[in-house]
Amino acid sequence: HIVTTQAMMSSPYKKVFDDRINKWSQKLNLVYEVIEEWLQVQRQWVSLQSIFTSPDINKQLPAEGKRFASVNKTWRVMMSQAFANPDVLSFADNPGLLQKLQDSNKLLNMVQKRLSEYLDKKRAIFARFYFLSNEELLQILSQTQDPTAVQPHLKKCFENIDRLVFTEKE
Repeated sequence: HIVTTQAMMSSPYKKVFDDRINKWSQKLNLVYEVIEEWLQVQRQWVSLQSIFTSPDINKQLPAEGKRFASVNKTWRVMMSQAFANPDVLSFADNPGLLQKLQDSNKLLNMVQKRLSEYLDKKRAIFARFYFLSNEELLQILSQTQDPTAVQPHLKKCFENIDRLVFTEKE
């Protein structure tokens, strides 16, 4: 529809419809921007949501946990509003929606950057963590109370070690 509207804007016969074409073009561009920001927030939120539900990670990264919690609250409110008003043209026209999405993206980028720095620190402390993906390392770090959580990742960290036997200390 954006391309069609742009074609109409370049038509020599547009004079009569000029205001309507401009309004429609602005509305379509706004919807496009909202959807682009929405998808970025959704992509990052989905990847970070499982990480920041862990109390261990929130304890180790409290500022990022608060940032994520703020975005999470905003995201859930927006999702419930979108569910209540599924008409994309009217929903995208909500005042402040685009700005909220842009702010959420900035916060999520900050959280993601800080999380990467945190993982790099952990890898620098224990070099064998370089053999693990970010997701695998986060799985281990989010379960610090459970030493058996490292079990599925032993093969990647240590050659010729398949499993460890954990016993209760008497």
